[in-house]
Amino acid sequence: MPVKMQPTSVIKAHLGIEPNGRVQKFFTNTCYKHMDKYVPKDEGNLRTIVDIENDSITYESPYARYQYYGMRDDGTHVVKNYTTPGTGPYWDKRMVSAEMQDVVKEIQNYVNRGGK
Repeated sequence: MPVKMQPTSVIKAHLGIEPNGRVQKFFTNTCYKHMDKYVPKDEGNLRTIVDIENDSITYESPYARYQYYGMRDDGTHVVKNYTTPGTGPYWDKRMVSAEMQDVVKEIQNYVNRGGK
């Protein structure tokens, strides 16, 4: 007897793994949560003026790019001293290197709970 299966798109939607689905949103927010401690902080504006979309995190402070790359666009004024220990440029890459295994576990637990 043949097995009747739902289309892949229906299965993905049920699991929440379709593009911009609930798992993607959870992943983005989980990355943001883990990344926070690697983002430079003096007064906190860089960490708090953030636009979180389904699949992106954009730090919107006027100096975010300068802090992220550790220098101005023209290559001058290199940031030499980040005020908070453990922070610095390329904070997303720092988080991935240090905590991606934890992020993956959180995502898997979320999927195992049915997206709850």
